Amino acid sequence: MEAPEERSGSMVLRAWLEGGEPDALRVRILSTIGTTEARQLAVTSPEAVLEAVRNWLEDLGSGPMTFS
Repeated sequence: MEAPEERSGSMVLRAWLEGGEPDALRVRILSTIGTTEARQLAVTSPEAVLEAVRNWLEDLGSGPMTFS
């Protein structure tokens, strides 16, 4: 019996407040899965960061995942 292929990836988030203002969140996201070229994304809200992380985890798992 063969072991299932292991999938791995990485995600790096760089966050800062533009001009030091509390409502000026900026987040640059770099992510990759396996040997694919890194994807880049820029977002400006905590909700968009959460969505990007969720999408990346689902891509890594090749389908919808349940988080608690």
